[in-house]
Amino acid sequence: MASVPRRRGLASAAACLAGVAVMAAVPGSAAAEPRPSLHRVQVRVDQLHREAGDAAERYNDARVKLADANRRLTVVRHRLESQQSTTDAMQASVDRLAAASYKSGGVDTTLQVLLADDPESFLQSVTALDRLGRSQSETLTRVVAARQKLASSRLAMAQEQARATAISKQIAAQKRSVEQKLASAKALLGTLRADQRAQLNSATKAASARGRAVASRSRAGDIPNYEGPASGRAATAIKAAFAQLGDPYVYGAAGPGSFDCSGLTMFAWGAAGVSLPHSSAAQYSAASPVSSSSLEPGDLVFYYSPISHVGIYIGGGRIIHAPHPGRSVEIVGLHSMPYVGAARP
Repeated sequence: MASVPRRRGLASAAACLAGVAVMAAVPGSAAAEPRPSLHRVQVRVDQLHREAGDAAERYNDARVKLADANRRLTVVRHRLESQQSTTDAMQASVDRLAAASYKSGGVDTTLQVLLADDPESFLQSVTALDRLGRSQSETLTRVVAARQKLASSRLAMAQEQARATAISKQIAAQKRSVEQKLASAKALLGTLRADQRAQLNSATKAASARGRAVASRSRAGDIPNYEGPASGRAATAIKAAFAQLGDPYVYGAAGPGSFDCSGLTMFAWGAAGVSLPHSSAAQYSAASPVSSSSLEPGDLVFYYSPISHVGIYIGGGRIIHAPHPGRSVEIVGLHSMPYVGAARP
């Protein structure tokens, strides 16, 4: 009979555990995980957007590199096609020479090398060349040189194709990274109550308004006019950037209406007749470096290591930039982010 109390005890314990499981599964129960605070959500969303912006610049950089690789691939392909035509024409003359030799009594062993797939090794023997007539020797030398160039071009073609393929994979990976981070931020925002989302949207709009207020204090005219210390092409670039104040950040975008960071600087300097690549790292390499003490309005300023963000210096210790997803083109302090250098287009 002692086993009965024991069975009852086990049954009671099981019932308690089941009750705990139900409590944990019911939304709003004491065991349910509490909603994150608005502040925690905002901090995490900002971090995800910053990371998405970094990934977007790596995506842009990979696209620039792919375009360069494709240009090199086109050059190599054209060279290969030209060399193949030259080699084929030379081989035809060799074939005619061999046919004539055969009719006159058979192909000499020294002439057979002209028909071989790999005549290069034959050139290693000076005595073998001496056995050929001068005309035949010159023909062999030209054939060997043409075949060597053709082989080199084929190798270069294969290398460029492999490089383009690898970069294409990088582009796909960075695109997935951006989209995953943006999806995570969207899902996190979805955990907020309606009033919290409204509060967060209000804070975002206020930040944009502050950026515009800074802009209005930095020149005499109204947005989008710029009448600061810049002149020439730099002034044109800054005015073009000012006209985009309040436009949303969209990764991969270079206007009109939306921008990522390097898209904005490319667009602005493009209005001044200066072509820049769509990548912050590539823009740093394409422009002339300047020290922080020599900064002038219009200079590009770069942030983070490795470089993953760029803005335009407007004077007075301020820059205009497209910050990251969830934000709009704005004006902030020069050192509001980890500064790594500047360059002048």
